[in-house]
Amino acid sequence: MVKDQGFTLIEMLVVIGIIGVLVGIAYPSYANYMVSANREDVKVELTQIASKLTSYQQVNHSFSGASLNSNGQITSVATGNNRSNYPRQGTPLYTIELAVTTATSYTLTATPIARGRQDGDGVVCLDNLGQKFWQKGVGVCTLSSTSTWDN
Repeated sequence: MVKDQGFTLIEMLVVIGIIGVLVGIAYPSYANYMVSANREDVKVELTQIASKLTSYQQVNHSFSGASLNSNGQITSVATGNNRSNYPRQGTPLYTIELAVTTATSYTLTATPIARGRQDGDGVVCLDNLGQKFWQKGVGVCTLSSTSTWDN
């Protein structure tokens, strides 16, 4: 007696159904991981820009005149918009903005690009005092001595 080899249609549909359930469970976790990883990356970028601002302040004795160019560098030449996209290669996820409020203070704000992967994740902020702020879904910085990046 010759036995047929192969899979039946029912067996194939069961396997496809199992794969579909696994993908349905795994994809949201992966997407949340990517949003969190991108947020961590922009925190590092803000910290690096803050370090450049500190160097600028040590040389010029003031934050006045500091400007953020589109390459994420601090210059003393006004660029007109004080903004930089992050990351600079590929699809931008954040717009980083430098606001020099006085000769002794500044605020860096990373705002998610509308309709991008990070949209709705909340702004990430850092100021000259080292105060940090991030809260899911919040679009305005509320920097204080108790605010953190770990909400």
